[in-house]
Amino acid sequence: MTDSEVTSKAAENLPAHGITSRHSTGTSGFDVADALGHLAAPGAPVAPAAAGAPGPPGADLRPNGTEQPTSPPPNPEARSVAEAARSAVTAARSAAEAARSAAAAARSSVAEARKSAGLEKVTAAVVASARVQPGDRVIDLGCGSGPVSLELAEHGAHVLAIDADLALVGELNQIARTRSLPELEVVARPLDSLALPVRSADLIVTSYAMHRLRDPDKQRLIAAAYHWLRPGGTLIVADMMFGRGTSSQDRAIIKSKVRSLARKGIGGWWRIVKNSYRFLVQVKEHPVSISAWTAIFARAGFTGITASRVVNEAGLVLGRRSMDEPAPDPQSAAGSPGSRA
Repeated sequence: MTDSEVTSKAAENLPAHGITSRHSTGTSGFDVADALGHLAAPGAPVAPAAAGAPGPPGADLRPNGTEQPTSPPPNPEARSVAEAARSAVTAARSAAEAARSAAAAARSSVAEARKSAGLEKVTAAVVASARVQPGDRVIDLGCGSGPVSLELAEHGAHVLAIDADLALVGELNQIARTRSLPELEVVARPLDSLALPVRSADLIVTSYAMHRLRDPDKQRLIAAAYHWLRPGGTLIVADMMFGRGTSSQDRAIIKSKVRSLARKGIGGWWRIVKNSYRFLVQVKEHPVSISAWTAIFARAGFTGITASRVVNEAGLVLGRRSMDEPAPDPQSAAGSPGSRA
């Protein structure tokens, strides 16, 4: 085979390897003859690459005599120290987070303890004012989890505990079974649509439930309670009792509550904003002053009305159904509990 035949044969094979002949239709090729002419003959020495010229992948382009750099051998002690430092930082962060959580829990516990202590004083005041005797028939309106109902039942009274919250009613039922108090009956029913037999109770109590009723509903329920009581029976209302800030006493109570909440930080300020909105537009909570409560009792026909402060904003009002005076008609005085304004 002649040289020209070898060249032609090589030109036919080169395009398959991505090389284009000058005589092909490609515009970026180079001369096949030139390419073949630059190929070194077998056994010929290879000239060193020019300075700065790229070499094949993985080629060592360092000047002759330069040693291959090597990575320093790993130091187990240094690695252990670094790992220990990282662990110490992680532990410190965890400890700081635990400390913050403990501080928050402590603040919450203190707040709950104060709140619980206040409610315990209210419960104690209601039970002391009730002076129940074994066998007395008692109705607890808005019993909640039953702090008052349980105390009165343990004193021997037959208690009908009423609340609209099914979860609280279930909880109280469970506690009554645990304490073996068969004389405590629990009923789930809203207060503003409650109907009970007339002259069926010696005592009616309600603790921290009435402020959730609108003012007309308060009046209707108190008027109905008068008729549910036997002659000489007693009604006790313990609740947050303050008005719209028109009296110096109201302003003092509101100011005290704001100061108490502000000391709790961001959560306390959030409650100030939330409670202020509820108070101003009367959403969910509708407290009235202690003087307003005594007026409600009087309009319903109660006599021997007494009123006292218990703790913070909590007040207690007590009245009795007369033994000889006829009760005012609940329809004319306030309407039935189930009616709506």
